[in-house]
Amino acid sequence: MAKKRLDILFLAVILLLLLAGLARTLLFPKEINTYENRYADQAPALSVSAFLDGSYQTELDAALGDQVPFAQHCKKLYNLGTSALLNAMVQPIAQSHPDRYINVFNLRLFHGTHLTYYTSTLSELAPELDARAEHYNQVFADCPDTEFYVYYIEKDTDIDFETGEKVGTCDYLTSRLNLPEDRIGCYRIDNFDQFSQRFYRTDHHWNAQGSYEGYLQVLDLLGVEEAPLTHGEAVTVSPHFSGSKAASAPILSEPFVAYPVAFPQMDITINGAAAEDYGAQDAWLSGQGAGDISYGAFYGGDMGEIIFRSGTQGRGNLLVIGESFDNAILKLLASHFDSLYSIDLRYYEIYMGTQFSLSDYLERHQIERVLLIGNVDYFVSQDFLLED
Repeated sequence: MAKKRLDILFLAVILLLLLAGLARTLLFPKEINTYENRYADQAPALSVSAFLDGSYQTELDAALGDQVPFAQHCKKLYNLGTSALLNAMVQPIAQSHPDRYINVFNLRLFHGTHLTYYTSTLSELAPELDARAEHYNQVFADCPDTEFYVYYIEKDTDIDFETGEKVGTCDYLTSRLNLPEDRIGCYRIDNFDQFSQRFYRTDHHWNAQGSYEGYLQVLDLLGVEEAPLTHGEAVTVSPHFSGSKAASAPILSEPFVAYPVAFPQMDITINGAAAEDYGAQDAWLSGQGAGDISYGAFYGGDMGEIIFRSGTQGRGNLLVIGESFDNAILKLLASHFDSLYSIDLRYYEIYMGTQFSLSDYLERHQIERVLLIGNVDYFVSQDFLLED
């Protein structure tokens, strides 16, 4: 009798969680999946055609996966719980072949430590790169009074670590741009040692060392003469971090290490509303961070528009049009300008309720310099096309 009551209670709890997840999905959906640093899936609009072709059910299932209470915690526990078992299976092979890729689910493990994406090929990328270069050159020509800068970030898709052969995407793209050489920069990764020091093992972003080096390079690219902000000794914010790569292949976790920086006072606006801060670097470094640690939770997530105002005059305004890689350096860069405007074209219309117009934005905010920054995905994806 007691067992039957426990079974009924267990089923009742499960049913309540599912109902709560459905109610949250339909009535109070969250916008951001902080664990995976992406826009959370939302409940789709119901239509007869979508129901019949199955797309409604598929999209609703994805939304429930993001919106059900404790879903992100369950993903984290699953990643941590399975990593030990999978490591025990894979590490003997990896240690026997440290300079070879080992296939793990739909990713590759290199050196037994780093989950790596498959290397791109220039023949596959060339058509998209040609089209993007042509598109940018037209944008440059349409805005003759604006200084444009392009900064390409190499990562694991840009080099084969086994052979050391590089794809050459950065050079291919930038050689086709109608820009002076001193307005083009590339964050180079020439071997696995460089990559392992500058990128997370389980996440696709650059780590604290990599992003700080990128910040210094961008300052030089932009011709900023004032001294860069310095950082303190590295701090382990969390001993267990499983990033975006581990979300689909839960094989590794790693410490999340960050640099403390004394940022100057800034007024920050996010998606049109005043904000206390972008990201939560101070909170995490002081042990007060909330929720799961992630690249986005620490540095700040992908937003349609972020505006940093330093309160100074005479240093000019900068527009940064990028993707999640620039999240880690936005506050650093903002300390060198009167105002820094950050736009993520994937989310601008979603959050701001209108399409982004470059010419209108430049005029409204009196912007004379524009930085286009990202990795290969940024320069080939249609989501990042600039509309005049």
